[in-house]
Amino acid sequence: MDSNRKNGFEQIEVSERLDSVIDKAIDRAKKDKKKKLIKSNIIKYSAAVASLFIVFIASIKFIPVFAQVLNNVAVGSSVTREAKFYFDQNIGMAVNEGLAEDVNESETNKNIKVTVNSIIADDKNAFIFYTLNGKMDKQGFKNLLLQNLKIYDDRYNILLDSKSNYYPKLPDTLYKKDGDFLLTFNDKYRCIISSIGDNVKNYSQNNETYGAIELTATNGHKMPSELNLKLLSFTEAYQMSYSKEKYNSFVSKYYRNPMSINGEWNFNIKIDKNLKETRPEAYNNIKFYADHTDFNIKFLKIYPTHIETKIIIGKNKLTGAQCYSIGQDIKEYDESLPYLVNDENLPYLVDEKGNKYKLTDTEVGDMDSDKMLDLTFQSCYFNSPEELYLVVNRLNYESGSENFSKDIGEVKIRIK
Repeated sequence: MDSNRKNGFEQIEVSERLDSVIDKAIDRAKKDKKKKLIKSNIIKYSAAVASLFIVFIASIKFIPVFAQVLNNVAVGSSVTREAKFYFDQNIGMAVNEGLAEDVNESETNKNIKVTVNSIIADDKNAFIFYTLNGKMDKQGFKNLLLQNLKIYDDRYNILLDSKSNYYPKLPDTLYKKDGDFLLTFNDKYRCIISSIGDNVKNYSQNNETYGAIELTATNGHKMPSELNLKLLSFTEAYQMSYSKEKYNSFVSKYYRNPMSINGEWNFNIKIDKNLKETRPEAYNNIKFYADHTDFNIKFLKIYPTHIETKIIIGKNKLTGAQCYSIGQDIKEYDESLPYLVNDENLPYLVDEKGNKYKLTDTEVGDMDSDKMLDLTFQSCYFNSPEELYLVVNRLNYESGSENFSKDIGEVKIRIK
């Protein structure tokens, strides 16, 4: 007998498709089993959902808390919808993606209901989103805008009183933006009270308006871990230099001056510790050359709500003129006219998708004694861009007693 001869089974030719056929048969068996399991689970879960739905409806009918929760959800979604289109790409993204910290606290006084919906904050900025509801109003308001407030820390040290000082200027972030704004400040904090969306239209439709309080720590101060908010008055229209057109439009439309209402609406708001203590994404010592002048971005730090950068600026190697700032518009300011920023000349940041992050300050400052320029931009934190660039269009020089500006075209410096 030939010991090398294959037995009968070994001599049978096996189709190359056998493995494929076996695999498909196994998959089909698994799917059939899974279908039966899914069908069984659907029947069980449907019964459970139906039971929960009945309990839920009954709860809404008999427990007022459920109705209040539903009301807050509806209000929050309105703020989210408006904020998505109103704020910069970073804050809009955070609100839209539900990354803001929920507050959902309401207080009613003088027939005006105020709801603080949510907050986004780090160690420098706090964005507090709120809703004003005048459905119980008896005075016939046509609009509701937050007018006066006080903000305290956790020990009730006052951080800001909105009546202290008012900005006569609109910052670049609000330039050409349709809305109602009130800008106030002291030596430690700056506050921008902003409407979100078309307030008069929103109020005429559902007696609600939506807004945000943007509190910014300045001059090296930090945001506390807790904010105590005291809202003191509301009005129908602001009477500021940059809002004269809207004020006059209101008077013309309703044949009367705007009404105001005073009272107290108090809220205690805790800031998310994790976001507040987030370590910044930092980039250091990025050198660039523009208009025969050396620059060095000493650092650029990306925080959740803002970007800080410090730039060392040098002299023009051809003329010897010292560059002292970037993007300033050198002209006399006439206080009798509304102030508008020419944002085309201001520096900004841009990512690979074309999202722009503008300056947050009302104006660009001058270099300090160490020839360094501090700039603060809107943040790209929640957008998580892969690339980020600083764009410079204009440089400011001083030569002797003369200050002048030079437009240099678009100079784009890659940060990351």
